[in-house]
Amino acid sequence: MNINRNSSLLLGFTLLATTAFPTLATDRNPGVICAEKQFITAIDFGYVTNIKGGPDWANAVNVHLANGVEIPLNYKYNANDDGGKSIIAALRMAFSFNREVTLWDHDHNNCDDFDQVRVHPALY
Repeated sequence: MNINRNSSLLLGFTLLATTAFPTLATDRNPGVICAEKQFITAIDFGYVTNIKGGPDWANAVNVHLANGVEIPLNYKYNANDDGGKSIIAALRMAFSFNREVTLWDHDHNNCDDFDQVRVHPALY
């Protein structure tokens, strides 16, 4: 297994960042998994109008998954929100390095958007 040192550092930092931001998860609300171990096929950034929360002044993010699911990032975690920056970095890294992601919804638990991402390592 030959892994580029910079890629390993980026993966480690991103995984740490995605688990460090505050979510609405509690013991009473662990959230629901909206997509499990899926590859990202496309990501929409900016003035995305066909999603819950609307374009959020051109800060919206919408993720397209290999299983056909399209799910927006919760508007409270978009590009103009501190918590969103680490999620977006993780999504971009997963897309760039072809890693699977698992997405959760802690806000109403109905998967109309997501607010947590786990990036899975490549299995060699």
